[in-house]
Amino acid sequence: MIRAFFIKSLVCFLAFLSGTVYAQSIRFDLFDNKGPVSHESYPGKYLLMAIGYTSCPDICPTTLYEFGAVMRAIKNPDAIQPLFVTIDPTNDEVNRLNAYTGFFDKRIVGLSGTKENIKHFADQLGATYGYSLHGKRIEDPAPGMSYAVYHSALIYLIGPDRELLDVYDYQIGVEGLVEALDEVLGSPEAEANPSSAMLSARQTSEAAVRAPAKVTPALNCELPEGFVDSKEAHELSTLLDSAPASRVSLLNLWATWCAPCRVELPILDTFAGSQNDMSVIALNLNEPTERVAEFFKAQAIKNLQPQRSEDNALLRRLGGIGLPFNALFVDGQAVAIKNGVIKETEGLSHYAQCVKAHAVSQ
Repeated sequence: MIRAFFIKSLVCFLAFLSGTVYAQSIRFDLFDNKGPVSHESYPGKYLLMAIGYTSCPDICPTTLYEFGAVMRAIKNPDAIQPLFVTIDPTNDEVNRLNAYTGFFDKRIVGLSGTKENIKHFADQLGATYGYSLHGKRIEDPAPGMSYAVYHSALIYLIGPDRELLDVYDYQIGVEGLVEALDEVLGSPEAEANPSSAMLSARQTSEAAVRAPAKVTPALNCELPEGFVDSKEAHELSTLLDSAPASRVSLLNLWATWCAPCRVELPILDTFAGSQNDMSVIALNLNEPTERVAEFFKAQAIKNLQPQRSEDNALLRRLGGIGLPFNALFVDGQAVAIKNGVIKETEGLSHYAQCVKAHAVSQ
């Protein structure tokens, strides 16, 4: 169903933009940190591909996070090779590129190449990208220039015959991409049934959908900047091992690879230590406990407790499209969400105080 949706909606869009013929043969001549890589590499395997660059603040790390989570969840990971092609070869030295992709999953290979070969590859997919300096487009950025990079945000599935089979928006999420790839790849003969981990994840997700929703009483309190009303009911107690006792809570989803998260966490840490009206929960998404602890120590995070979740679908289920993501809860019920960085906390303070005053007046 998901594949059909994207085939119907994106094929025409891509063809309109670039004249790309869907199911055309994809050819490329690139290299990784070990040597040349072409369309003839990885014989017999499907290719899961995306374009981007290592200093990308949100789309690329979100896509690579999905790649890593998907490789750990699909039934037949040996049948597919995830590849990430840099569109910024000026700055993305190939060894650094592969250190970056390996951070998400060692199986993800970073590819670079000449600017001409990268463009040829992207043009076949209908992918778009470019560079700008001081608000003006530039064609050939040089080392040392403080230029910006922009690009389309799609994920491409290429078959063993190197034909483009499907295209997905990067916001498809882990569950959606797992479903789509499992439909194509199937299961290896030795593994007729999904793993217990996948069954557990699906059962947890289904239980969350079946859980009765409680309606949070409307509050006449202005939401902090950037927050919008939550469209779905979520209980904080179902997301954490132990929910805070305070009436108002801020749930922050983050990861160490997320550059904006590294800016935001110290701000939230200071806020958490400066007031008592709102609890702040920093919930790391599926990274090793040791890595989270090391990050907290390196960043001198003192007022937040390191917590983590192995639920790969949590971000999408709450309404997030990337990291960082924040959700406000009142009396344990989700009331508002924000995609993007919280840069100031005055609005959070005002909101928490308003909710507190509302409780006193009742």
